[in-house]
Amino acid sequence: MNIGLIRRAMREIFWTTLVFAGIAAAISGLLAFMLPRIQERFMQRQFIPPPLRAFRTALFGFDGAGANAGDVAFALAWSHPILLALISAHAIMVCTRILASEVERGTVDILLSMPVSRWKLYLSETAAWLLAGAIVLGAVFAGSFIGAQYIKPELRPDFGRLALVLANLSLVYTLIAAASSLAAVLTDRRVRAVLVVLLLTVFSLLINFLYILDPSLDFTRRLRFLSFLEYYKPIQMLMENAVPWRNLAILGGLSLGLWTAAGVWLARRDVTTT
Repeated sequence: MNIGLIRRAMREIFWTTLVFAGIAAAISGLLAFMLPRIQERFMQRQFIPPPLRAFRTALFGFDGAGANAGDVAFALAWSHPILLALISAHAIMVCTRILASEVERGTVDILLSMPVSRWKLYLSETAAWLLAGAIVLGAVFAGSFIGAQYIKPELRPDFGRLALVLANLSLVYTLIAAASSLAAVLTDRRVRAVLVVLLLTVFSLLINFLYILDPSLDFTRRLRFLSFLEYYKPIQMLMENAVPWRNLAILGGLSLGLWTAAGVWLARRDVTTT
């Protein structure tokens, strides 16, 4: 890796990362403050509206009826579509810069004329977005920790187990980032790369809920393996304190495969601004 290239990349994505980190921390903190109170009221009444139960089951991948209020609330917070969309958007924005954005701006000739190999450029960019992703994901954890300080102690999660959830979420982020990197080296237009990854991410999120919205789409249950939510289940980690090795291996393997494909394509493709 090249320190100069890493510093260059960090200068370009610093403010974007800072804004996303601030928003992620605020949303995470707000959810950590609100959802345990709401879940506690539901459990005190011993009644959860059927539509909400169905949505929760689809989100978790199984019925978390045996979990306590804190575990359910924080699993919902860390699986909330707004939070997942925010993290996905950051990965897409940061990782579609090379090469699509450089070609679009007409600066790719200057970038590739530097006395470094394309693999060194790619590894340096990877280090930069990994660092940026760590800042955003760390902000999510920090937001939850701060928000949890203002609720009852019995509603707070085990933060050791929440760290396992963070590790799982980090691999989800890495998968989306690797897919974005591949899209960005396959096309010369950043808008195309962003749209492709965005559509795939939205599809991955929606496939878990289509059968709830329309019973005639029950066949989509069989397509759940195409959704990253199938390999990201916070409720199980919070309830059982078990490391989901299979899910981590699948997410990590897919991320590595997409990242490697993007690097190989970048090293071999012809690049021109005309």
